[in-house]
Amino acid sequence: MNDRLAGFEEQSHTADLEIRVWGEDLDSLFSAAANGMFYLSGIEDSEEGFSSVKESISLDAMDYEGLLILFLEELLYRLTEDYMLFSIDKISISTEFSLKAKLRGTQIRSYQRDIKAVTYHRLNIRETDQGYEVNIVFDI
Repeated sequence: MNDRLAGFEEQSHTADLEIRVWGEDLDSLFSAAANGMFYLSGIEDSEEGFSSVKESISLDAMDYEGLLILFLEELLYRLTEDYMLFSIDKISISTEFSLKAKLRGTQIRSYQRDIKAVTYHRLNIRETDQGYEVNIVFDI
């Protein structure tokens, strides 16, 4: 994915998986990070005829990096345990390090790569002239 306002690209990493993510604001940065993680997992297909489910989540952390980790870990748990792929209908990140999101999930058949964890390695959300950027390393 290579969109100017928000997107991600896979980075070379010796042992794990890494993506560089960018967004014009924190909301789009977090959404692009979720899309990047799902891309790296190599999702096959969603189940045909399975109706989507809607869910809301609220998370709090001590900083934006911690909030990003919590958000991605929640989505990763639902992917690996429930085989659910979530798209983000709406997301809001507050200045008090809180996240509220409305999600739509669809059952999937399988995924190619088993991501074990979202790591803090090199995790630093940076403000840029275009918005925000972060590199995320995933343990496989």
